[in-house]
Amino acid sequence: MTARYYDVVFLGVRTESLLCGALLAKRGFRVLVLGQGELASTYAVGERMLPRHPNTFLAAHSPLSKKVMAELALHQSVRRRATATDPAFQVVMPGVRYEHALDPAALERERAREFPAVKRAIEDFDRRCERHASDFDRIVERELVWPPETFFERRELARAAAHQAFDREGDGPDLLAELPEMHPFRVVLDAVVRGATHYDPDHAVALSTSRSYWAWCHAAGIEGGTAWLHEALIDKIRTYSGDVRANDAADRVLIRRGAVVGVRLAGSGDEIGCGFVAHARPVAALMPMLHDRTLLAELFERLGEPTPRWFRYTLNVGVRSEGVPRGMARDVFVVHDPQRKLGAENHLRIEVGEPDDAGVRNLCIEALLPRRGAEEVPGYVQSMRERVLDSLRALAPFLDRHLVYLDSPHDGREPHEIASKQVVPSPEPWRRGTHTMEALHGYPVRGALGICGLPVRTPVRRLLLCNDQIVPGLGAEGAFVTAASVARVVARKDRRKEWMRRGLWTKVEI
Repeated sequence: MTARYYDVVFLGVRTESLLCGALLAKRGFRVLVLGQGELASTYAVGERMLPRHPNTFLAAHSPLSKKVMAELALHQSVRRRATATDPAFQVVMPGVRYEHALDPAALERERAREFPAVKRAIEDFDRRCERHASDFDRIVERELVWPPETFFERRELARAAAHQAFDREGDGPDLLAELPEMHPFRVVLDAVVRGATHYDPDHAVALSTSRSYWAWCHAAGIEGGTAWLHEALIDKIRTYSGDVRANDAADRVLIRRGAVVGVRLAGSGDEIGCGFVAHARPVAALMPMLHDRTLLAELFERLGEPTPRWFRYTLNVGVRSEGVPRGMARDVFVVHDPQRKLGAENHLRIEVGEPDDAGVRNLCIEALLPRRGAEEVPGYVQSMRERVLDSLRALAPFLDRHLVYLDSPHDGREPHEIASKQVVPSPEPWRRGTHTMEALHGYPVRGALGICGLPVRTPVRRLLLCNDQIVPGLGAEGAFVTAASVARVVARKDRRKEWMRRGLWTKVEI
């Protein structure tokens, strides 16, 4: 029996679904967001709250993110909480310590100090990235559906992208063509952009590389991080009469005559009717919820199925403030050996937190683990703590004497209090382990401009995808692009109802 009806039901509490849900609720649609067992962006270890991943806001540069936040009346809240980090990032590797300062004069001095022979070529690279960013800003500002599927959607994107420098696959000339093949600045660029997207970094296109670099040059730290952003979006959904049930999950998508009609709740078996279902988790998690898995066969035959290539591993390291090297930036990339492939302990992204009341700073360290090692090599993930610490010691030589705690939510090991030499039992062991690592997927067929993956629409009518597999090549900015695209698809199918809502509000205002 159908208990209630909504215009759109989102499956999964993620940035894409919360943004889209808030936009649609603001525009008068009845929205429901189900948690689907998604993990929060923070977790508790004793009295501490630790992040599951770094929280640097890499969509601060995007005009679309500003537009969406303004529509949701969150722009001022974000501005109050956001702080531009200076330097924007720091890259440390043998023989190189490079900072991207926000002040142009300081940045020029830094390049003259670290890369005097190729300073002009790097400045030319920056100018090209700025020009590409300006061109792409004009594209994302337009009301487009990403990736385009219909004739008119493809035509709109083709017209919008006609002036930019990259081809249909997102490829273009080598951005650092003037630099030698093994020049250290190429490693700097790879270290910064690697992991900034949601797809396999080994197959990144020139557009994605340029956009990711530009995002890091204008990154911001937001007080409260992803946890605050999610709470703010949930509050907006409820303010606009939407509903968020973070503890509920659907186990079946109800389909009749080839179209979605609702979802069935796990446990209670209650059915909820809806006009659209938008799945916010990876597409592999959607297939068990369909009565016939072959319903998505047409999609996979055309585009192939995304396959995991890398996994994001996070290690939280508590260090007393005096153990953090002086001059260490908020966001640091460490390359242990530039001659080796970047990944695992050879390439670390470190986010340095503010000191707490006891003067302890949390270093949230992220490493990308190759799929083969993570899934096939026994003990590979479990040994990452020691291997990451070994690489970290090269950056902070007095690390051991200032360590306070160690923990990773991904390796299956318990939190470790260094000072007391105690292992702290986890209150929720089922929320820890290798299954909690986020995957970076490879896509057999790339979509528009080489930055898109799966389409918003599926072969099942009114069953949509609203996850990080839609525009994986844009990383954090891709969440806003995806949310806006799904909102447009829903709104276009409901134009008459939208006109009626506008008419009713006009009458009330009159």
